[in-house]
Amino acid sequence: MFPVSIQYFFFAVVLMLSQVLVFNHIHILGYAIPMPFVYLVLMLHSSTSRWMYVLWGFIVGLVIDIFSNTLGENAAAMTFLGLIAPRLLDVFSPADRGDDGFIPSPHTMQWGGYVRYATAATLIFTTLFFLMESFSLFDVVRLCIHIASSSFLTLLIIFAIEHLRQNMARV
Repeated sequence: MFPVSIQYFFFAVVLMLSQVLVFNHIHILGYAIPMPFVYLVLMLHSSTSRWMYVLWGFIVGLVIDIFSNTLGENAAAMTFLGLIAPRLLDVFSPADRGDDGFIPSPHTMQWGGYVRYATAATLIFTTLFFLMESFSLFDVVRLCIHIASSSFLTLLIIFAIEHLRQNMARV
């Protein structure tokens, strides 16, 4: 358990640093902003208690907010994601998952279940984030383009990371 925790912590630090130093400066056509730090909540073990999901989501969001100079939008959206992620995992996980739990991945959930889980979580996060950022429904079309394009770009990066993790586990 201890080495896995160290690996997860190292991975979290690298992903948060890459978000702050690289991904925050990418704005494709002024709309799409990749936010792969959502993956840090998605990869928590299924037997993790709900309060740990919420706490971890808040901490990750707060760190991103501090270094991104945002006003708590990431912390609020990640906290909400941490609150509902265990429920999403229950909905999209396989029925024969066992009593000891699992780490959500395409290997344990099959690609279809994992894609639905990651897509639902990412859409919820980006919707909350951009609703708080715009704080109005004045330009709904622009808001929907932000949500869809950022969710798509974030999901591409999450699936690429997951694919790399699977290939590294086989080696």
